[in-house]
Amino acid sequence: MGNRTGAFTSWLNLQGPSDSFASNGIKVVADVNGDGIPDLLISGSDTLDIHLGVGGATYATPFSIGTGPSPGSILTENLHGQAAGLPDIVVPDWSGAVVTLLNLTK
Repeated sequence: MGNRTGAFTSWLNLQGPSDSFASNGIKVVADVNGDGIPDLLISGSDTLDIHLGVGGATYATPFSIGTGPSPGSILTENLHGQAAGLPDIVVPDWSGAVVTLLNLTK
């Protein structure tokens, strides 16, 4: 955690997807549920784990969403015009597929 002086006071180790690719997986920080607290997205070889932030550098138990067999990146952007600040999640795959998760959070 940052201590507001440009240094850090501690660090947090989160478990990513259980496959071997997870240690090198793509990590993204985005507020996907619109509560003003950063959430973490971590990709595995065919899974996206979403850790919803609950504040104070703590996270709820992650939930997993299947992706294509070889995710190449994680992109977050409001694609369908819902409330500002609620990004959709796009996971392109090296096999040519694209998984799009529309954020329907209200």
